[in-house]
Amino acid sequence: MKRVTIITMMFAVFSLSAQQPAETSPNIAVPLSAAESASLQQDLQNKLIQREARAKTAGPDYLSQRMAHYEIAAIQFGNLIRPVYTPVAPDSTYIQDFKGDDNINIHGFGQVLDPTSVGYSVIGQPHFSKNDAYEVDTIYVGVRYRTSSPTSGYTGDTLRVTAYFGYKTDNSVWNVGIGYNPNTFPNQPYRVNVATPRYMGNSTIGTPGNITSANKVVFKYAFKDMDTTVNFIKIVPSSPIQIGAGQKFGVFCDFVPGQSYDPNTQKYYVSGGKSDVNNLSWLYLTAQNSADNTPYFLETLQIGAPSDGLSNLLYSKTRYNSWTGNDAFRNGYVAPSTLSGNMIDFWVTGITTVGLDELENKELAIYPNPGNGVLNIKPDNPGKHRLQVVSLTGQLLYQEDVATNGNEVLERDFSNLTKGIYVIQLLDGEQQSSARLIVQ
Repeated sequence: MKRVTIITMMFAVFSLSAQQPAETSPNIAVPLSAAESASLQQDLQNKLIQREARAKTAGPDYLSQRMAHYEIAAIQFGNLIRPVYTPVAPDSTYIQDFKGDDNINIHGFGQVLDPTSVGYSVIGQPHFSKNDAYEVDTIYVGVRYRTSSPTSGYTGDTLRVTAYFGYKTDNSVWNVGIGYNPNTFPNQPYRVNVATPRYMGNSTIGTPGNITSANKVVFKYAFKDMDTTVNFIKIVPSSPIQIGAGQKFGVFCDFVPGQSYDPNTQKYYVSGGKSDVNNLSWLYLTAQNSADNTPYFLETLQIGAPSDGLSNLLYSKTRYNSWTGNDAFRNGYVAPSTLSGNMIDFWVTGITTVGLDELENKELAIYPNPGNGVLNIKPDNPGKHRLQVVSLTGQLLYQEDVATNGNEVLERDFSNLTKGIYVIQLLDGEQQSSARLIVQ
């Protein structure tokens, strides 16, 4: 499936012990205006052009590309999800007005990057193996920055981006053992562990907490006038961040205001109008229906193969270190979110040791894809072929020998396959054509 389809789909409709994280829905999602949607759509189109241009200068084993997990969900689920934004504030005492006052309970957002996720195959993008080192050159954070008035000025408001990395077994970087027990979600027969960074909150009102993971780098971006009209803030390290083979990388973002104000008399965010103070919202994908709790962004479950790519959010109780009793472990991590796909991109560079043969293969025409497994296969040349269905782990699941004249379409029923991603291969002597099949 071609990567460009993401544009159409997204805008088609405007602790060492095993711990179970609480799935908390994001605050009220704010739909993008028509102008904001058009701007974001153009930005994503430009991103694809940029990525393709860079790819043309690289060899098949050298990757230098922009990678984002929200694209994987957008390709799989199309118009079931939509882009929205929600205010993020440094303190829960700040009031937002969504046609009625409400305290803001979300104070940060982020993403764990897994460049080894086979989910990237869904969008036709190469990825890395667990044996590949890589480097992160640039971080693109999807946000909306708003000033209270055109004359208020830019008061030193800062986007703080904390990057962290390390092996998943390193409990000083990750809160090891956090995960979802079997049957937390439909069609989840096994436990799914997730990577969440170490965090330390602070009970003092107005005092921000911090990511405490080892191997961290903190970037502070001072907002400028132009940032009120862009969708992504570009964070460029002074030198690329080197990530060792087998390590995971993540970022956590929060808003540090440069001005002081009284949360009892001033509103931080006003729906459809001007607030009293400068504010920040983050961009993300979520379900079209607010009552839909489908874990669209839990890749391990949705693609049927391991992936650590997952968004995260900081909620009030963790922010203030106020969980108690059996839930006290929640004070030490930024919560994973299966309900949002935060719009954070990473420019990743390195040498890949997977997919080299695959890149040289011809693309096999199959349809419908994604689908329920009932499939039409169009061979690209006549002759004798061997048709195979292979799992992403290399297990041969189906095989037959067929002879074609080059014009017919093979109809096959693979609906017995469990939901996930498979490789359909058509072998002809030394030549091979293949395609990724997504069974939903």
